[in-house]
Amino acid sequence: MTYLSGLLAIMAIAMMATLVLLAVRRDRDLRRNAPGSVVAGRARAASLEAQAEHGPTPPALR
Repeated sequence: MTYLSGLLAIMAIAMMATLVLLAVRRDRDLRRNAPGSVVAGRARAASLEAQAEHGPTPPALR
């Protein structure tokens, strides 16, 4: 039973490493193929986070 548990643990580690590798490669490919939209998406997300931290902004007075 110990050998079986060890083999199962090795297979689980290999599967997790494979999933991480595939996710990293996919992310790299997405960034390489659409750099403008990735940068724009990050800027938009950062602005939304900044708004969430400071609360809603009141409308500008004219």
